[in-house]
Amino acid sequence: MNTEAVIEHITQWLKSYIDNSPCKGFVVGVSGGIDSAVSSTLAARTGYPVLCLEMPIHQHESQVSRAREHINFLEATYPNVSSVEVELTDTYETFRAALPN
Repeated sequence: MNTEAVIEHITQWLKSYIDNSPCKGFVVGVSGGIDSAVSSTLAARTGYPVLCLEMPIHQHESQVSRAREHINFLEATYPNVSSVEVELTDTYETFRAALPN
C-alpha cells in the first residue's frame, strides 16, 4: 500500500468536506488511542483549525499522558492546532447516578 498516497487522499477529502460545508474546522476528541491520533493528525494536515479535546472520564494516567503527548506534538508541529481539557468524570458520575439500576 502506498501510505503517502492514502494520507494525501484522506487529507484532500477532509479539505473538500470543509470547503463544501458551513464548518470552519475540526473538533477531535483525543483519547490516547490510535484512532484519535490518526484522525487528529489527518485533520491537522489540512491546514484548517483543529481543536483537540481531552475529555478524561476515570482514565488511567497512561491514557491521559499518551493523549497529552500527542496533542503537544500536534501543537508543536501544526500552527492550526489548539487544545482544551474538559474533565468529564463528575458529569459522568452525575449522569450515571440519574439512571435506574
